[in-house]
Amino acid sequence: MQPPHNPNERRAKLEAVKELARRQEHDAAQELLQAQDVGYTSKLFVQALFPYRNPDSNERKITTAEGTISVYSPNGLPFGKYPRLIMAYIITRAVANAGRLKEGKVDYEEARRIPLGHSMSHFLQAIGVTGRGTGGANGNLSKIREQLLRLASSSITVQSDDGIHARGRNTQILEDWNLWFDPRDPNQGSFMESELVLTPQFFKHIAESPIPIDLNVLRELNKPRSMDIYIWLTVKQYWLAKNNREAYTFTWDMIAANFATKELETSQDVASFRRNFKSAVSDILGTWPEAGIGAGTDGVTVTRTAPSVQQKPPRPELD
Repeated sequence: MQPPHNPNERRAKLEAVKELARRQEHDAAQELLQAQDVGYTSKLFVQALFPYRNPDSNERKITTAEGTISVYSPNGLPFGKYPRLIMAYIITRAVANAGRLKEGKVDYEEARRIPLGHSMSHFLQAIGVTGRGTGGANGNLSKIREQLLRLASSSITVQSDDGIHARGRNTQILEDWNLWFDPRDPNQGSFMESELVLTPQFFKHIAESPIPIDLNVLRELNKPRSMDIYIWLTVKQYWLAKNNREAYTFTWDMIAANFATKELETSQDVASFRRNFKSAVSDILGTWPEAGIGAGTDGVTVTRTAPSVQQKPPRPELD
């Protein structure tokens, strides 16, 4: 069959192909959402690694009893709720790919590839952003694209030093990225699929130690602080079960080391931090009533209860 010579015929055929791709992408996104009640995150994101608001610095450092975690991005630090939703999507896809790799269904290079789809609207569906995407400088499409670029250039450093033994590791999240999203038109399709490629180091870290989370809970919380505390709480519930403990109270100093976004220098700073934390706890209990968490004068008490998800992830050992 000869290709059409009429420009209008060629244009119509091109639009038909693009429309087919859009429909296929939409169906794939819906299937992904329906199958993704159980998602995964990483222990790197148990702390409030990303700021809640746009920071002045390109680096953030968190100091805990175990050491320090630093994140740096020359494009600017990721901030707000969107990087948390994006990372949950990335890690969940990576864990699924690790399982397929173990079964021999994909090779190692394909397993590290995270597809984002052919259009912005389908990517929004995949990460759980409901409603119609909005364009313009202040629309959520431009914001999400910016957060993707900030994540793409991010690296994480974990280190400890007790005065005798110093150790650490630098981890770049992405090895490569190709984004073909037009924030002016969320439905504009592209023949080239946007994708991210994880570094071998980050993929190995995810595949060998994923943390199961309920993606529906994460999306319903919608606020970055509440999202971070939910992930932290999920980890602590697994910790209580593993150590056969019924409850544990974390002091406010311990909580601040994980979640304070600045130095708490005054009593007003301390009061504001605790008030915001308690508000986030209320949000979590509204979404997950059996969360087993309470904030009081002495600190934050986590009482052993069933995790919000029960499914265990595959744990392939990667070379």
